Amino acid sequence: MSGLLSEQEYLDPLLVFSQAYKEYTIKEFDYFMSGMVYLSMGISDHIPEKNIINPYIHLMKMLDAAHLILQRRSKKRIAGNHPEEGERYIKS
Repeated sequence: MSGLLSEQEYLDPLLVFSQAYKEYTIKEFDYFMSGMVYLSMGISDHIPEKNIINPYIHLMKMLDAAHLILQRRSKKRIAGNHPEEGERYIKS
């Protein structure tokens, strides 16, 4: 299940981070996160001046991509540490 990721992003999760950081700086993501915390605390009824939807989409995609990266790294590590188990499953 790829969540918000396109097929290309699912195959290469690092592409998600590359695209996100082309569009927004880390400082802008920090500003976005601060704004989201501020709004979620119910301190202000005002709509934020900046568009918060696009950074949100990038953030969700980065979380999906990070999960895939960790999951794939874990699978590689397990396969590398226990080749006989991997062979057993392949033969079955």
